[in-house]
Amino acid sequence: MDEDPCSLLAAQAASTSGVIFRAGLKPREASYHLAYDVATKLHLISGYIGSLPPYWIGPDVEQLCRALLRDLTTERLDKAPANPFLFAFPFGRNSAADRVARVATFFRTRTDEAGRLQATCDELLARLTNEDDAEGQRLPDSVLQRRDGTDDSAHIHDGIYEALEMITKCDLESHGDGIPANDRSARDLRHPAKLCLHESCQTDSYASFNVRIFVSGMNMNIWQEFCLRAHQQVQSATEDYQKPLSRGGFCRTLERDITARLFLSFKDDCGLVLLNDAEVPRQILESGNGESLASVLHNYELTPRDKVVLAYAVARAYWQYYDSNLMRTKWTSESIRFMHEKGGRGHEGQLPLCAYLSFPFGVPSNPSDDVLYEDMLSHRCPRIFDIAVLLLEIGLGKPFRSANKQDPVAQANFNHKIATDQLLELHKASWDGFTNKPYFDGAVKFCFNGENFIPTSKQPRTSRQGVVVPTPPMTASERQEGIRFRRRAFYKNVVRPLEWLAKTGFMSQTGDMTYVSKKQKPLDGLALADAARLPEPEALFHSAIVPKMWLDDLKKISRQVEQKRRLAKDPVTRRIRVAILDTGFNRGLPVFEQKTSLLGCIAEEKDFVDGAPTVKDEFGHGTFMARLVMECAPGAEILVARVARNTKELGESKDRIRQAILWAGQPGKADIISMSFGFPTEDEGIREAIEMVQRERKEKIIFLASAGNSSSDDESFPARHPSVISVYATNCHGTFLESNSESTSRGASIIGTFGDNIPDSMCDEFSTVHPGICKPGSSVATAVMAGIGATMLAYATALPSLLGLQGRPANACSRVLGRLWTAQGMEALLYRLGPENKDFRRRRAVKPMWFWKNRPDDMKRCWGICEAVSDVESRSPTS
Repeated sequence: MDEDPCSLLAAQAASTSGVIFRAGLKPREASYHLAYDVATKLHLISGYIGSLPPYWIGPDVEQLCRALLRDLTTERLDKAPANPFLFAFPFGRNSAADRVARVATFFRTRTDEAGRLQATCDELLARLTNEDDAEGQRLPDSVLQRRDGTDDSAHIHDGIYEALEMITKCDLESHGDGIPANDRSARDLRHPAKLCLHESCQTDSYASFNVRIFVSGMNMNIWQEFCLRAHQQVQSATEDYQKPLSRGGFCRTLERDITARLFLSFKDDCGLVLLNDAEVPRQILESGNGESLASVLHNYELTPRDKVVLAYAVARAYWQYYDSNLMRTKWTSESIRFMHEKGGRGHEGQLPLCAYLSFPFGVPSNPSDDVLYEDMLSHRCPRIFDIAVLLLEIGLGKPFRSANKQDPVAQANFNHKIATDQLLELHKASWDGFTNKPYFDGAVKFCFNGENFIPTSKQPRTSRQGVVVPTPPMTASERQEGIRFRRRAFYKNVVRPLEWLAKTGFMSQTGDMTYVSKKQKPLDGLALADAARLPEPEALFHSAIVPKMWLDDLKKISRQVEQKRRLAKDPVTRRIRVAILDTGFNRGLPVFEQKTSLLGCIAEEKDFVDGAPTVKDEFGHGTFMARLVMECAPGAEILVARVARNTKELGESKDRIRQAILWAGQPGKADIISMSFGFPTEDEGIREAIEMVQRERKEKIIFLASAGNSSSDDESFPARHPSVISVYATNCHGTFLESNSESTSRGASIIGTFGDNIPDSMCDEFSTVHPGICKPGSSVATAVMAGIGATMLAYATALPSLLGLQGRPANACSRVLGRLWTAQGMEALLYRLGPENKDFRRRRAVKPMWFWKNRPDDMKRCWGICEAVSDVESRSPTS
């Protein structure tokens, strides 16, 4: 399997460094210092890369690693002598003495190339050793300066905060007679204002960071969006007209309810100004104060992606505003709010997962202390502890229940004990099998160790007599230095890994909007059992199945399976994972902009063509296959492996396919690997990869491949491999297409499913970006079969518990159901999911709706599945 370039470079840099040191260059030689400088830096680079967690290696560092690795390992045949570093590899063609001699010759004769190599080493080493990289994420100093000249790295610095605090004061005269008399005498009445904690996109016309602020009327019936542009000294035509704002500056705008996003800018000489610019708002918030984070955690379903993206947004904002006026009140799961939006835009009943914090205008300052040195405190950084609790709440999906003690030290220590216990609970949670969850756990755990945020020089010391030496009072400069230390530690060990998980792991983009749905209310006792016995809706099992509605039928079944999993007493938390090996995935498809939640199905991705951190799809075939799986099995996680740029390149992509099979089957932990392609002849590398994954997974993985689309050709490879289920295409009526390849299975069953009559609505999604890609055939059928298989596996995980709820013996079939995760077991089940074809008895068209309709309850379906798999079970009993 392919290693990442950083790991390869770590090994190669160490090897090459040793060769240079043995080259025997003399101090009097002109090349001596250059060679030994490169050797030393390669040694350091190897050590640094080996010590860094993956989230610390950004795209720029990875690109430099690729460049240096290429310089060290690429033999350029058009130059003489050949690149000497190629032979630093253990598998080089020359002896060790030859390699050392070539390196010495390189530095003596090719000084220009050696100098460029040194420059690359310098650049990479500088990036690796830049521990203050968090500074690169800040706004320019000119924007961030406080009134006292201190840089606090916050978007809402003191000058902006004070201006907003003044402008939100209400000018009662602006509201006419609508204000009650008793309110007219309230001189400090302010309009409620909220800050969006999520990153906002930069505009093309402004080199700026945009901060979203919402201001409302007194009764919170209208929320007006303002976008604060923190400029980098860029002037725009929209700034030709600027209206300086003073007290009551928002009042008339709120009265007008103009339904547009407005823009603010801060000027040192006149404060906040309203720009002559407006855009269509992305959201229109509903009236009211929204829901608290505690309520959202209690009432809504949050996926691992939701938790990671939300935790990153909150942690990043906390880091930005750590020493600002926004800390005047404590950040808690009650103070962080979420706002419903009007209209819904296809998300009716869902809540945008976008966090807001109310500006604490007019509120007495009561911030959590930055650091405390009192005796007997187990965590001396209350402000850090507060954000740790927030992240823990998000990770566990439930509010934190703090202690209620009179003594503040006792309460703080007891809360620390509760949090430590809940850390273990977080560690044990599976998060749908999310493999990178330990990085989230580690970030939260780091916060709960207060010593991580106190410089060694400031740690409490004990005298020889065992008495704690009182910490002397801090000066103002010491306090600021301590704050900077804690912010750096928090960024490096908390914000950075969460950013990596959100942006690299889940491919969250700045400005993305995710929507969450409410949890289904749990039933208890008799009510739960009664619910499980209820007849299933007749609408799902219409007596006259409409063939052309096959995709809608599959979606109905998948939705019902998800509901049943939630009904189960012990619902399985890990989602079924389907790997798609194809031409990649195109996030720019219009449907993904309209339904952003679809992108949450993409769990992992890897580009085996260009090695890019984010896959793309210039051809469209891979995206089409992914959309089919999304529609057929909305609850499945999708792993995307880009193995070719287009279908014509597949013949040259066999080694990439081999690598992708190993990636999906081993670290990817795919349940199903879908390959909508085939070759006329067998490839040894692909065959060995399939068999290796089969052995390592103890046959508990399912391979699907398209049989082929040429009636004059035999069944394609890898579809004809004995461990792969070969998929043929049928039309919506179950008739096998004439374009199918000829089966070579000699008596074994021939399985097909929907590969034609693709709904027009789906074809329309691709008509502008990838016209002509929605063609019928066994490629479509393979993706559809992968979705059907994923749905059946999800159903099998819930069946034992469902049968237990219904008072039926579940143990009788639990062991047999486990065989569904094998190719033989799944093939046997798929064969039973369609009616018998009396004219062609070997052929079986898979029609899940037929199976669902004829076996209308869980018990009958369970016995049907067990009956199908029983022969496989008797031949290969599950251990």
